[in-house]
Amino acid sequence: MRQNVAMANVAGAVRRATSDDLFAVLTLDRDTPVGHTRTLLLTERVQSGEVYLFEHQGHVSGYAVARPHAFFGRDFVELLAVTTSNRRQGVGSALLQHAVALSSTDQIFTSTNRSNTPMIRLLEKGHWLFSGQLDGIDDEDPELVYYKDAAQLTLPTAIEPSVNV
Repeated sequence: MRQNVAMANVAGAVRRATSDDLFAVLTLDRDTPVGHTRTLLLTERVQSGEVYLFEHQGHVSGYAVARPHAFFGRDFVELLAVTTSNRRQGVGSALLQHAVALSSTDQIFTSTNRSNTPMIRLLEKGHWLFSGQLDGIDDEDPELVYYKDAAQLTLPTAIEPSVNV
């Protein structure tokens, strides 16, 4: 039986994206460029119900793509993006916690480039465990794979605002 887990200390809500949210997802993705377009990929992921949004007062602050059984039979967080103005405020943590809580497998995985220090710090802060390194995907920038045990977690009913101390 899964237990409740506290979400990040940020006001807002995580919800599944619908086709009505596609423009917001694509706009956010353009604002966090990775050097290539992901329009087709994100359109497919929204249509398949694999995209989750963090929303506060009608504004989309971030998204995560969580794919069931996509990494050696385990769930995989394929993408995570947060608006520049909302970084380091708990949005990324809330999206990752949501993906873990909804995981259909006992472990959930994600990866990031070694050069992506903010994502590595986010994963370490969230107690994700380092699994290994994949070479040859991006020239001279290995992919670092992380995982988290999702067997004891479930999604809380709401994200409550809190005061930063």
